[in-house]
Amino acid sequence: MTNREGNISTINSYLQQQLRRRGLDSVTAVDAAEWLDKANILKDSAHRPGLPLRNLLREGVILGQRQELNSRWFIDRVE
Repeated sequence: MTNREGNISTINSYLQQQLRRRGLDSVTAVDAAEWLDKANILKDSAHRPGLPLRNLLREGVILGQRQELNSRWFIDRVE
């Protein structure tokens, strides 16, 4: 497993754990990015909150990801 794959695996595991722990079915990309930043897993952009995570969402590597018609990204809890 490459370092990048390990980081993505860590991001996915953490987000799913937080969704379960908080009893949420989904979270916005901006809120998820804040969780990841506070946990020192993925540093967020000060000028464009959520951008580093949105870049991963655009790549299609985040578990439970979806994009609404209004272009907003969400991450859904998966069982």
